[in-house]
Amino acid sequence: MTRTARTVAAPLCISLLALLAAAACHPRVVIPEEERERIAEAYDGRALYLRVAAYAAPFFGDSTRYLLTDQPVDEVQLLESISGDRIPPPPAEKVLLPGTRVRIRKVEFPTPWLIAKRIVMTPRYHPWVVLAVDGDPRPYLVVLPQEVARLEDVKTDLERLLVGEDPTAELQALSRDQQDAVRRKDVVEGMGPRAVEMAWGQPEKRRIDRPAGTEDWSWSGGRRQAHFKEERLVKWERR
Repeated sequence: MTRTARTVAAPLCISLLALLAAAACHPRVVIPEEERERIAEAYDGRALYLRVAAYAAPFFGDSTRYLLTDQPVDEVQLLESISGDRIPPPPAEKVLLPGTRVRIRKVEFPTPWLIAKRIVMTPRYHPWVVLAVDGDPRPYLVVLPQEVARLEDVKTDLERLLVGEDPTAELQALSRDQQDAVRRKDVVEGMGPRAVEMAWGQPEKRRIDRPAGTEDWSWSGGRRQAHFKEERLVKWERR
């Protein structure tokens, strides 16, 4: 190859790499501007309360933030290695109780520029809901599914975790052993469905048999299960 050819080829290679990098960083879902405005109007600056107990864990490779999730960290599936293996967040540092007051700073949707600014070892292709928790300087992040594209999608996902009315009275109405279980993100025999929800979060699946008076819940593909009889927890499993 002549010197001239090498001189021409180098910029072409650099341009190709830049295009590939841009393609790799492009978000999977494009959010229309009017939808972004609706979401910002509905949530930016809004004060809400935790509906359920939630783990606070360092945000993967960014220890300056917390991941807020109602799932145990070993069930969280937000980040994968190049080979497709799940990368869990670090162990949870604490549990925030139902009724904890939070304020939504903003809902961030990934753009090529924003993805490039985010730390690599984080779920940077997902929308993030940035929360402020009273008394804590570190921001908390709720990570939404990548396919979220409308205000209604954001509302559905956030309502699993956040609510407009303070549920502290519901927690305090439980027996002492049930309150202690919720604080540990655990369940005990005799809990009602709402108490189990406060401890473990909303289930992925519910199966109700009204004639038999039974209800079966499952989370994370069946890794946790709860079985009720006449609205009392009688059996539970973890895998």
